[in-house]
Amino acid sequence: MKIVVSVENAAAIDEVAEYNPTFIEIRLDRMEGDLLDQVRTIREKTVIPLIATLRSRDEGGRFVGDADLWARIVGPIARYVDIVDVEARYRDHAPFIKSQGVQILASLHTNEMPTVPELGRIDEMLRSYGDIPKIVVRPKTREDLFELVLFTHQAQKPICTSIMGAEFRYARAILPLFGSEFTFSHAGTPTAEGQYHVREMRQIADLLK
Repeated sequence: MKIVVSVENAAAIDEVAEYNPTFIEIRLDRMEGDLLDQVRTIREKTVIPLIATLRSRDEGGRFVGDADLWARIVGPIARYVDIVDVEARYRDHAPFIKSQGVQILASLHTNEMPTVPELGRIDEMLRSYGDIPKIVVRPKTREDLFELVLFTHQAQKPICTSIMGAEFRYARAILPLFGSEFTFSHAGTPTAEGQYHVREMRQIADLLK
């Protein structure tokens, strides 16, 4: 299970690194001050691979600018990380981001629960510009969750799937068992509702082996 720890403070990196996650996600939209300087500081402090994410408000984050502002912020940062999260709304800038030598986590977050055919179309769209599609949905029923698990199991790999909200938070631990590339956690301050602490997620992963 590849565990990602999401952080919003460069000062927390030393503590996060002690948990030795597979990746550290830098939530740029939740940080203040000079973002480029903070990313450089994080890069200097750890060799753990980094994911840069500037999440839009529409998809659960705090960034409210347009696609061009997104690119002006993320562009200079890309060279210091290993993966950049690129929402579908910013996909026109994906070729430039990829030219910086990073992988693209092509993402879409929705408060709806798409049907399996719709999930397939979303997957295809995200793969058209990214290396790893990330689809995050909000199941309303257990049947919805079963469909998400089945889709994850049958989808082309790599793929990352997850859920929004706390109602089915256990899906964050279950979906990797069926092929989801990453599971996102926190080390003190959740960056999304329902996230497990990395310590809890590692314990769950060990129990499920």
